[in-house]
Amino acid sequence: MSRILLLLLLIRHSESSIDLCPASCSCSMIETHGLIVNCSSRHLSAVPDLPVTTVRLYLQNNQLTTVAPGTLDHLVSLQEVDFSGNPWNCDCSILYLKVWLESQPVQRNPANVQCATPTLTSMKAFQDLTGNEMPRCGRPWPIKCKKFFVRDLYMNGLVVVVLILMSYVARIARKLSCRVAVSPKFPQTTFAKESNKSK
Repeated sequence: MSRILLLLLLIRHSESSIDLCPASCSCSMIETHGLIVNCSSRHLSAVPDLPVTTVRLYLQNNQLTTVAPGTLDHLVSLQEVDFSGNPWNCDCSILYLKVWLESQPVQRNPANVQCATPTLTSMKAFQDLTGNEMPRCGRPWPIKCKKFFVRDLYMNGLVVVVLILMSYVARIARKLSCRVAVSPKFPQTTFAKESNKSK
């Protein structure tokens, strides 16, 4: 009885997983391990929403040029991927996909995952990209010496003021310690003197 129940649950789980299959792809279940999602040769220009249970993903021979950062992060059970045969635009935005592909256990046809544009990287495989051949990724802020000078001037001025205040406090502390050392231990206050006279 329990085996039949388990079998029914597995069948229901596989049906619900296949129901999540993107419309532009075909999906099949691998026993209880997850889905094979085949989106190859579908003229896709964007990666479709993929089910979390995907274990094999085939997106080769489409019109994909880029993948937005985070698009594939939920696919934690992947065992095999194929992104070859797409006209990838290898600018700064491709770095996410390059790093993501490098983290995958098995890539099919990695030599055929190649840049199409810009011309500097055309026909170069992702695995051969170093990042140096890409146009500048992110522009650093220009160094403006005047801002550094003004900031440093303020900081140095603040340090001088703090040092002057510390030396003043040290001088006052030294004078107070000399007075305490010279005066008797329990000096009588004016109030105590007046109360003694009245007695």
